[in-house]
Amino acid sequence: MRIRSFQLDGVNETGYLIVDQDDVPIDELCRFTLFEIHGANNSKKKVAKIILHLMRWVERLDVDLNSEVVLRGFSDRELYLSFIRHMESHAHNQGKVVQLHNKNIGAEYFNQRLDIALKLFNYLADVEKSRRQIADPMIATISRNMEGLRIKFKKAVLPVDKYSDVKGLSRAQQKSLFKGLNTPGYFGWNNNTALRNKLIVRLVYETGIRKGELLSLVIENCLTRTSVVERPYIKTSHNVKYDDPRTDVPQEKTRERIIPISNDLAELIEEYKLIRSATPEAKKQPPFLILSSESPHMPLSISGLEKVFERIKSKLPDVDFFGPHRLRHTFFDNLDRTFYELGYDAVLTKKLKNTIGGWSPTSNMSENYEKLSTYEQCVEALSTHYKTLEAL
Repeated sequence: MRIRSFQLDGVNETGYLIVDQDDVPIDELCRFTLFEIHGANNSKKKVAKIILHLMRWVERLDVDLNSEVVLRGFSDRELYLSFIRHMESHAHNQGKVVQLHNKNIGAEYFNQRLDIALKLFNYLADVEKSRRQIADPMIATISRNMEGLRIKFKKAVLPVDKYSDVKGLSRAQQKSLFKGLNTPGYFGWNNNTALRNKLIVRLVYETGIRKGELLSLVIENCLTRTSVVERPYIKTSHNVKYDDPRTDVPQEKTRERIIPISNDLAELIEEYKLIRSATPEAKKQPPFLILSSESPHMPLSISGLEKVFERIKSKLPDVDFFGPHRLRHTFFDNLDRTFYELGYDAVLTKKLKNTIGGWSPTSNMSENYEKLSTYEQCVEALSTHYKTLEAL
């Protein structure tokens, strides 16, 4: 079995099918991935991968899911433990070899797998009940089995630490980054590619947008001329207007919003626009701002964006990992430093950060994005405290 992707007609979305060795879609699994799962393309792809991983276990042990899960509710304890061990393991195909020191996946991903598995089992149970007469006593048994399975899965859920260990770049690392971006040829790119990649970095660094928002950004949502608006800005929004030719279509994870930008960044966008559509192939592309530097200059893909950041990381000293998400952390660190220096109170800073970050008004998500600046403020506060103690 494998996953096959295809573009849904009339919308910029990708569908995912589970197909057998002959490339034939497996009916009930495909109905589940297409009609029961909603959300961004990357979320639907993750669901399909989880289903495929589950089916590897089914294949290996020759399990009849309908009989074992729906009709018997995983009453075989050894079979249930085998299922749990499989869902904890990484997705590479192990065949029938027992891995003595197999490293398990993280708790959060394991819990996601259980959640998807339970949704699939409930779907299969609903299909089974729909095939039976209303008075069939097995319908009540199936419902009890699913409730029992829900309780079992709830007990198997692992505790998750919601605290991320990702920190923004230090001030020294930020200086190294921009020294490289401002040095032609430092990363081995030609002038046009270097200009585009500098724009990519600065868009994330100065606005905190996510990679999906960056790759979905269209030219008309970049208001960069102050003769038209008081302050140049970009607008992040879901693309429902233009056909997206990318196989893995970028998706927005946060709310639509308008983000004011600096005049320097506005000028950089205008400079890039001049070279963006310089070739006939590029002119034919939909108006996404960031295009591939390779012919036919399609909108830049997620993998293409990751290669840009991998190249930058390889040239930066003392940077173990680097990508849009770390730059997003850096943006909120810098923003928090600014609010701290301006003396903004906690209520105002929370409102502003949630507006800029695309979170709900009551969200505390920004606290997870400003660990480095918070640490600096702790050091400053404690230093002042110690000076007071030392003066006693």
